[in-house]
Amino acid sequence: MLERVVGLTVVALSGVYLTQALALPYGTSARPGAGFFPTLTAIFACAVGLVMTARAFLISAPAAVSREEGGLTTVERGRVVATIVVLVAFCLLLPWVGYPLVAFGFVAILLRRLGTGWRTALIVAVVSAAFSHYLFAVLLDVPLPRGPW
Repeated sequence: MLERVVGLTVVALSGVYLTQALALPYGTSARPGAGFFPTLTAIFACAVGLVMTARAFLISAPAAVSREEGGLTTVERGRVVATIVVLVAFCLLLPWVGYPLVAFGFVAILLRRLGTGWRTALIVAVVSAAFSHYLFAVLLDVPLPRGPW
């Protein structure tokens, strides 16, 4: 029941946020306006809320109850800890190593720790690091740390 309420709340609040973001000038991808990032964020939040809501309504009630009572398994707890450690390392290494390498390492290690094979993790890491660098550094002209290279 709680998952349903949380999902519907996320959808409602992100919908309100989206209506407010649409009031701001959007601009273009070459020259984004004040509403560019908030609009994209609101759309993403709406999508996440819709997925949360759909999953909450589709999952069977007994499975949800038994899952809550059991808590996290050791594997799941390890994944949570690994995600926190990798995120903290990302923040600490970013100024010294530079964005492209840290983004690559972050995605590769995180995907590998979450159970993806090495080959897939490395391919996704290269693509996501390159795409995010291109999006932010080139298209949006955001100054990203370059590191020693």
